[in-house]
Amino acid sequence: MTVRFASARCAARSPLARVLSRGEIGAAANDSAGQEARKIMSDTTKAALHHFAEHGLRAVPVALTNATLAASAAHEEDYRHWLGIAHELDAGAAARFEAARRPVEDRLIG
Repeated sequence: MTVRFASARCAARSPLARVLSRGEIGAAANDSAGQEARKIMSDTTKAALHHFAEHGLRAVPVALTNATLAASAAHEEDYRHWLGIAHELDAGAAARFEAARRPVEDRLIG
């Protein structure tokens, strides 16, 4: 059986030493915008993600149920909030929901 000799690495050239010796990472090339442009997600998107984290795949039906309850209680702001969350998660389902809630006269063509 052949024995192969593997010498120890020099500590100064180890992968860990190379990573630790790197300088500070610079800013991205497209990172020149002001604070307002750095706001990546809207409040509705954040609320939709929190809602999805809480309810999982049932998030859209729960949001639409909450929108229905808000509409029946005449809370227009809450209705728009829940409809916005449903729209962020599933725009098609939110559009169908909103179309079904419109009066029949508005849905007819002509």
